[in-house]
Amino acid sequence: MYHSKMIITFTTMKRHIKNILIIIPIFLVSLLSCDDYLELKPKDNLIQQEFWQNKEQVAAAVAGCYASMNQSSFTDRVLLWGELRAEMLVSRRASNAALNLMNNFMIPTNTLVSWNSFYATINYCNLVLEFADAAKENDLSFTQQELDNFKAEVLTIRSLVYFILVRNFKEVPLVLTATSNSQVDFYPAKNTEEEIITQIIEDLKLAVSDLNLGATLSAAYDKGRMTKGAALAILSDVYLWSNQFDNCIDTCNEIVSLGKYSLVGGSEWFDKIFFEGNSSEGIFELQFSDINATFRNSFWIGNPLYGTYVGIIELYEEFPNDIRADFATYDAQTNAIYKYAGVDAAGTYRGQDEFFNNFIFYRYADVLLMQAEAYLLSSNNKNLDRAKDLINAVHQRATGVPLEVVINETSLQEALLLERQKEFAYEGKRWYDLLRFARRNNFERQELILDLVDVKASADNYEQLLSYYSDSESYYLPIPQADINLNDNLIQNPYYQN
Repeated sequence: MYHSKMIITFTTMKRHIKNILIIIPIFLVSLLSCDDYLELKPKDNLIQQEFWQNKEQVAAAVAGCYASMNQSSFTDRVLLWGELRAEMLVSRRASNAALNLMNNFMIPTNTLVSWNSFYATINYCNLVLEFADAAKENDLSFTQQELDNFKAEVLTIRSLVYFILVRNFKEVPLVLTATSNSQVDFYPAKNTEEEIITQIIEDLKLAVSDLNLGATLSAAYDKGRMTKGAALAILSDVYLWSNQFDNCIDTCNEIVSLGKYSLVGGSEWFDKIFFEGNSSEGIFELQFSDINATFRNSFWIGNPLYGTYVGIIELYEEFPNDIRADFATYDAQTNAIYKYAGVDAAGTYRGQDEFFNNFIFYRYADVLLMQAEAYLLSSNNKNLDRAKDLINAVHQRATGVPLEVVINETSLQEALLLERQKEFAYEGKRWYDLLRFARRNNFERQELILDLVDVKASADNYEQLLSYYSDSESYYLPIPQADINLNDNLIQNPYYQN
C-alpha cells in the first residue's frame, strides 16, 4: 500500500524505479480522494507491461501529468518565483525562506529552491513518451492520431516545465528519458541554457503539428489541456526570452489566425477571467481544486488582513480610471490581492473553502503584448505603430481611452512594461518581465533590476539589498543543496559557489 500523495523527487529517483510505473495511472484518482489508500500488487512483482495496455490507460497517465502540476509544491513556486524578487508584493507574515527570496538573498538550502515537483512532472511526461506506443500496439481501437495527440500534450507540458526551470536556474539537467530501468543516468550534469531552449523549441514545434485546436466537451476541458494554441503561446514566450523576435511575431500570428481567442469585455475582466475562469481569453489554465491552496495561503488565510502578501500602495497609483483597479486587482482599503480572493466589484470576499481559481499560464492579452514587444525589438520586422496598436488593445479595454504615448522605441517599451505590470499583476510574470528586458545586450538595462532596491529597502538595509541585486548572476536561483550532495556531477551556479 502506498500513500496517495506520494511524490517522487529528482534526487531519489533511483529508489522509485518500480513505483513510478504504477504511480501515474492512480495519481489523478488520488488527488480526488486524498485520504484514500490504494491496494497495489507487491512492487517487486510489478512490470511495466501490465499497465501500458490500452488507450484508457494512456489517457489516465496523461491526466496524471496534469495532476502532478496541481500541487502546492508546484504552483507555490511558479507564483512565488515569478513575483517575490520583483517589487509588487509586501510581506505581512511571510516565512524566512520567502523573505530571503523577496530580498534576492538566496542560499542553496532555502526550501523555496527545491525543484523536486518539477522533475516529478517531467518524469511522468517521459514515461508517457516512452511507453504509450506499446499501448497502441495492444489496443486496436487506439488510433495513431490519438496517440500523437497524447504525446504532443506531454511534450508541451514538459516544455513548459523546463521553461520555468531555465528562467529560474538558467542551467539545469535536461532529462529526456523516463526513470523506468536501471540504464538511466541518475546523476546528470547541468545543460546550458542554450541547449535547454533549443530542446524546448524543437519539442514545441513538433507538438504544434499534432495537437488539437481544442475539445468541445467543455470550456474547462478545452482550457485545461494543452492545445495547439497553448503550445504556440509557450513557444512565443520562449522565442521572446531568447530574443528570436521574428519567430515570436510569426507564432503570435498563428495564434491569432486560429480564431479561438479574444479579449473579454472591459466590464467583464475580473468576473470572466478570474472569478469564473476559462473565459474566451484563456489559452492554458491549470484547473484548480480545493486541494491546491496556493492563492488562499498567499493572499487570504481566512481574512484579507491576514494574507501572507499584500500589494504595494505605489502600484495602485498607476491604475486611475482602470477596470483592473480597486476590487479587481487589489483592495485599496486593505491592500489585499483581490484578483483571487474576491467575488464581485462590491468587495465581497470568498469563504475559506471557496478557492477554486484556475492558475492561468497564458491568455490572449499576453499574446498581444508579447507580439508588441517583438515588433519593438525586431531588426527585420520592427513596426512601432503596430506595437502601439497591440499595447493599446489591452490598455483601452481596461481604461476606455486610447493609449497616449510618444511613438518611439524607448517610450513604447516603458508603456509595454507598465501595461504588463497592470494586466498581469500577481500572475507570476513580473520578475520574468523585468529580467527579460534587463538581460538583453549583456544586461544593458540592469537598472530595471537595481531600481527594485528603491522600493524594497529601508535606510537600514539599502546597501545590503543593493549588493544582493548588483550581481547579475544572483538573478538565477541556486541549485538545491540536497541535489548537489547526492549528485557529484551537479555544479552549483556561479553566484553561490563561495
